Amino acid sequence: MDRSWRRRTGMVDVRIWFGLALLSGGLRCGSGSGHAANDAAITNGGNSASDGAVGPVATDAGGSLDANGTVKCPAHATVSDPCKTLSLGTVSACGVGDGGQPSQTGYLEILAPDGSKRYTCATAWTSGGSGGYTFGQPDQFMSDPQSCCGGSPTPVAGPTAPPPTSGGFFGAPHPPNHIKPQESVQPGSGLLRQNPFAVAVSDGGGAALFSSALAMWQKWAGDGVAHSAPDGSGPYYFPAGVLINFAILETSDGLPIVVIGPEVSLAADGSTPIGHPSLGVCPGGGGAPLALMAGEIHGTTLTNHSGRFDYDKSITSATLDDAAALFNCLGISITATTYYAPK
Repeated sequence: MDRSWRRRTGMVDVRIWFGLALLSGGLRCGSGSGHAANDAAITNGGNSASDGAVGPVATDAGGSLDANGTVKCPAHATVSDPCKTLSLGTVSACGVGDGGQPSQTGYLEILAPDGSKRYTCATAWTSGGSGGYTFGQPDQFMSDPQSCCGGSPTPVAGPTAPPPTSGGFFGAPHPPNHIKPQESVQPGSGLLRQNPFAVAVSDGGGAALFSSALAMWQKWAGDGVAHSAPDGSGPYYFPAGVLINFAILETSDGLPIVVIGPEVSLAADGSTPIGHPSLGVCPGGGGAPLALMAGEIHGTTLTNHSGRFDYDKSITSATLDDAAALFNCLGISITATTYYAPK
């Protein structure tokens, strides 16, 4: 079907919640009970290790309109504490395994803004930077974490999300199927790590700040230098082929948020990268235990290429078109998409 792309250029009200030293004050988050407690990849090779996907299909996003309804820049009130509007993730092992490693079984706790908790069970642990916990059935949720540790099953319905205030459809909320050791505070334990370079864009001219950040990330790519993040943490290293990852999250009231960040490594040799699960909105940690969609930005091409989130069958080529429309609406130019079918 022939689709026409509608660019919206008049909406320039922007809120970037965190991630850049350019911001004064940054994002402040509550804790505890506050949550009821131009080529972005520099190379187009993608992550050829665990983040591979089969059967990419390229399309021209410049001539398409989303198939699921017109996408527009969402209007919303200022969010004083985004940590209270999105889920937070915590990884736990069921016990201690051989050599002090986490046990083979564990779980990801997903704490919702209303204080409710769901758990998805880890079924295998592998040491090393590309290892970590694998979730064999990430779309099956339990109400009791002991169900993941030999206890009786306590199945519960999966998370849902309201229709996006922007229109369109960006996928159903789903957890990652793999979390690497360095993507939580401790290997197999603690809050999901937050990528401190990530930029969260919820409307308008966030493209300007993202563009400034991107130029810096590209300048640092492959320089072998240890860099501190805007929040002073570090060191972090930018590989020569640094990937620019994105995740689309959604608040409890339906606001889609695009979070973009470089896939940096904690080690100079690039062996400990932090990827999509670290693209949350809370500097204190918690990452992205649920995403509607995740992928990569290569120049002005948007893909759903993610070894963690692209298994979900709610992600279609039309869904990716909607995501491209959202990016354009927010002022981040996307002219083409490359779709990877669910694994």
